[in-house]
Amino acid sequence: MSYISLYRKYRSQNFKEIIGQEHIVRTLQNAILNSRLAHAYLFTGPRGTGKTSTARILAKALNCAKGPGAEPCGVCDNCGKITNGHSVDVIEIDAASNRGIDEIRELRERVVYAPVEGRNKIYIIDEVHMLTSEAFNALLKTLEEPPAHTIFVLATTEPNKVPVTISSRCQRLDFRRITLPQVRQHLSEIAKKEGFTLEEKALDLIARAGEGSMRDSISLLDQVVSFAGNDIKADQVVLLLGAADEELLYSLADAIVRNDIAAAMEKVRLAIEAGASSIQVVRDLVNHFRNLLLCKLGAGESLELTADHINRLTLQAEQFSLERVKAVLTALSRAELDMKWHPYGRIVMEVTLVELMGNNVERSGDRLGQVEKSGDMSRRETLVVVEEDKFARIMNVWKEILNKVKEKSLSGFVSLHEGQPREISGSGKLVICFRKGYAFHKQRLDEAKNKETVELAIKEVLGEDIKVESVVDDAEAAPNAVSIETVKEMFGGKVIS
Repeated sequence: MSYISLYRKYRSQNFKEIIGQEHIVRTLQNAILNSRLAHAYLFTGPRGTGKTSTARILAKALNCAKGPGAEPCGVCDNCGKITNGHSVDVIEIDAASNRGIDEIRELRERVVYAPVEGRNKIYIIDEVHMLTSEAFNALLKTLEEPPAHTIFVLATTEPNKVPVTISSRCQRLDFRRITLPQVRQHLSEIAKKEGFTLEEKALDLIARAGEGSMRDSISLLDQVVSFAGNDIKADQVVLLLGAADEELLYSLADAIVRNDIAAAMEKVRLAIEAGASSIQVVRDLVNHFRNLLLCKLGAGESLELTADHINRLTLQAEQFSLERVKAVLTALSRAELDMKWHPYGRIVMEVTLVELMGNNVERSGDRLGQVEKSGDMSRRETLVVVEEDKFARIMNVWKEILNKVKEKSLSGFVSLHEGQPREISGSGKLVICFRKGYAFHKQRLDEAKNKETVELAIKEVLGEDIKVESVVDDAEAAPNAVSIETVKEMFGGKVIS
């Protein structure tokens, strides 16, 4: 037999197995027992919280041969067919791939027919917010006057995109994110049944990575088992996730406390060598300082972490002022956003860390000199960023350069304004990138007169001869170059020299 993924194998099959949604289970069970079922339900909530599973369980409870009751028997033909997706009375529609008016018209034609095998026909429309406006309008009439034997369950992760005319005709039930202890407990039970051995720290990492989605957490456990085998260690989970190790985050925070730039750069290097991406390091550091902020505010108990972890966070939080924690969070959050678009994300991270500890660069000078002597190229890159970064200095005065060009040549200014500085090339040229479809502006900028004007403006503002090279980005999306304002914010309006 082919392998069945863990999340499918351990999908809830009755109301008792639904985790973290007691308020919804109770509402539906009481409605069944008291014959107060709505003709249409709107299930909303984050992914992986049980919306579709609950809809199927509701269908089984209503069409069970021994029901309708608070729980389906799970063994009759009707329950079996619904579980396997073979019931002609339970119709599931994926609105993400069947979002047009034709599909909804077909639904309207079929809805008038009585159920064949059970008491009710149940239509489950997943990701209903993906339907087109025309499809919603076609569905509206059916929701207004549904046949007595029909129940609709509309599921969505984005209820704000569902028209009010639709949502107002449904009984809305909001699914909550599943708490960390509940995810940990369920994963532990699955591991026990499957014969896996999980370190406590590994279990915690997997549960946290799921971000309240049980499906995501179980899928990640499945992936970890494929990677590490049946004996799972925390460092294996860290390696698979590409995340920063917990100890590394504490060490990085300690380096920020001490304004120890060299130590911070060394920790970053170790994290990246261990397999973590630079943007993941920043994300994990943002989450770490968010935890420190809550502990600093006396709200550590609201964190879904172990008591030992909260105690350690509280001790480290005492080393920071509240303003300092807020400043670090702001800078790192901005860096994370900029890194998504910048071609050299690691440099954005490193410059942000330098900026955070910049008041003590002089005191770190000796340590930085030792970094240079070490010959490690990744550290030498960091030193170049700190001492002389042409691109950063250009971006710092880019508006002045644009204004200078405008004074000299209006056509040169218009073309230059449509491009974005991307990088300093290996030959020392400033690369100006134009979006696909803007080749006309590139060609105008390449004209000798305009290029000379731009290079002269750069020299007048920056005091340095820098040649210009223009390129067109082949991607459909916006170019990777970070926007002028974003880069200026990244460097705090300061020139690094």
